[in-house]
Amino acid sequence: MRKILLYIAFLSSVQVVAQTTEVKPFPLQGFNISGNYRFYAQHRYFTDPYAFQVVDGDPVYLQERSILIGDATQLPELTLNISGNPTPRTSFGTDLVVWNQNTGGFDYYRNLQLGVNLYGSFSTPLANFSIKAGGIHWHSMTAFTMMSFAGYNRYSIFERNPWDPIYRDVDRRYKDYYTKGAISQDTRWAQQAVQGVLLDITELPLGLAVNLVYGKTQNAGSAFIQQTSDPLADSTSGSFIQFFDNTIPNNAYAGRLIKTIGSHRVSFNTFNRISYSDAKATERIENHVYTLEGVFEGQKISVQGEFGFARYSDVIQDPGYGELATVKVKLHKKLIGLPLEIHAFRISPNAVNNNGEFVNTAITELPSAAAGSTTIIGANGVLTQTGSAMLGIGQMANNRQGLNLNTDIQIQKLKVILGWGVAKEIERLGNKITYGHTINGLTMSRFWRWSFPSNVGPYSRTSVLYRGVFETVELTDLGDNGDVVHDKYFNNIEAQVKYSFNLFGKPWYLFYLGAYNSAQPKFSAITVFNEDAYIRLYSHQVENYYHVHPKWVIAQYFGYERVVANYSTLVDLQSKRPRNQEGVAVGLGLDYQMAKNTFLFVRHRYFRFEDRSYELDRFAGHETTVEIKINF
Repeated sequence: MRKILLYIAFLSSVQVVAQTTEVKPFPLQGFNISGNYRFYAQHRYFTDPYAFQVVDGDPVYLQERSILIGDATQLPELTLNISGNPTPRTSFGTDLVVWNQNTGGFDYYRNLQLGVNLYGSFSTPLANFSIKAGGIHWHSMTAFTMMSFAGYNRYSIFERNPWDPIYRDVDRRYKDYYTKGAISQDTRWAQQAVQGVLLDITELPLGLAVNLVYGKTQNAGSAFIQQTSDPLADSTSGSFIQFFDNTIPNNAYAGRLIKTIGSHRVSFNTFNRISYSDAKATERIENHVYTLEGVFEGQKISVQGEFGFARYSDVIQDPGYGELATVKVKLHKKLIGLPLEIHAFRISPNAVNNNGEFVNTAITELPSAAAGSTTIIGANGVLTQTGSAMLGIGQMANNRQGLNLNTDIQIQKLKVILGWGVAKEIERLGNKITYGHTINGLTMSRFWRWSFPSNVGPYSRTSVLYRGVFETVELTDLGDNGDVVHDKYFNNIEAQVKYSFNLFGKPWYLFYLGAYNSAQPKFSAITVFNEDAYIRLYSHQVENYYHVHPKWVIAQYFGYERVVANYSTLVDLQSKRPRNQEGVAVGLGLDYQMAKNTFLFVRHRYFRFEDRSYELDRFAGHETTVEIKINF
């Protein structure tokens, strides 16, 4: 019996060894999950409530007190980034988001944010190929074809964006802004969203490369309809399943042919969009862009230019092709003793491309029927500033030509960055000027939680952007037949000062940002500071950050803004005076590193806004936000 038991034990051990040696590789090898959780709470208390609309002559005010748990920035609280590498040259990526819709209930929205993306690459003796397909990708080409405006890193960093990263060091954000002039941004920075197929072909003979794009951009999308019928009645529908509302074509295609010569580059670029304004898909909407870009990199001088033509047409209008031109010349410090960038541009009023870096201020586009009946022009539901817009230095617009200069000076730990700009409209197309609010613009945008309405407020002149607002002012110095009789000129001066020193052995960072803008009917070499200007807009922002403890940073902020219009603009019916606005903000904040990948951010802001000529256009109060962000 003992021999039998020993024999059985021996066979069992052999079988276990055999099974062990035949075990398959771990099934989740090459599979990764990362993400972040972001808790956000906001408390707002009005000492002077805002009249967000007027009904039958009576103002309707926002609630005196408002508490929000979640977020109204349309970004989720919990994001899981899921990726895998089935083979060395193939990978996929997707995400799962969980988001409280702030309905007061316990139901959460669960879905994909960027969809399921596929990445693949392979090499041949002829070239290297890389393909991206599936969900949403972030992509850029050139300023006139596909790109977002990045600016010159002149912005306040007191208020945090939902996508702002966290670092190992609690003061890294402020140190980078002082030393590098910028803070780290996510992959969306200066990019455009694309859903479709992207193909890159590199290492071609003769130093050539090709980039091709086909699909939908954020301004060429389609409406969705959510199916909520009984899933037992129809196996193709159920809760949280979305289908296209219609099948009207609304697509974009773009491409680049790039020739590299050492450190220099030349490329031919195109962007095209085709859609229809009617449900039968017979009334065509088109815009086409064709450009040639060149980049020359020298030791003391660099030149980047893009030139071409663009055209927009629909069933109502077809103004023909218009020219596009932009040139940036960078003179290095070795050449003239300080760095200097010279930027000149000219964009025809006929040139339209809402996926490019320039703003459309000239042509009112027809909405695509594929966007659905409730979506505004552009099919993305998010407004951009239009009209004769007062823009920051470097921001281009069609129907405009301009010149910008930028330089920076450093004296030991003091850094001074200066910008100057002048621009003129090419044609007299409208009697409206739009301008944004640097101070309290973010606070005002939060008055409307989930939408981006236009022409709201007590005087129906405010439009809401994503994390900002702009106002529209009408000019009255018109001809007898109502035509615009004066050209519009725009001036900008921007000044940024940064300084750092140690207090009790701890770093302290001080920043100042000032903007001085005007729009007027005559040319001026500098910003107009008197009533000859239609609109004068001045803003000052002072902020400082003290790294008082290895895990603590104390933040302080002060902002002041003035907007003054002259009597050639629309005046109030009661006071008979033009716009005379003042905005003030005072802030105090705290950054605290709770753990290695966990941070607490607290911001409190006192805000006040008043138009002294318009009785109802005013508000004041306090706003406190608490954010906890965890990366994993």
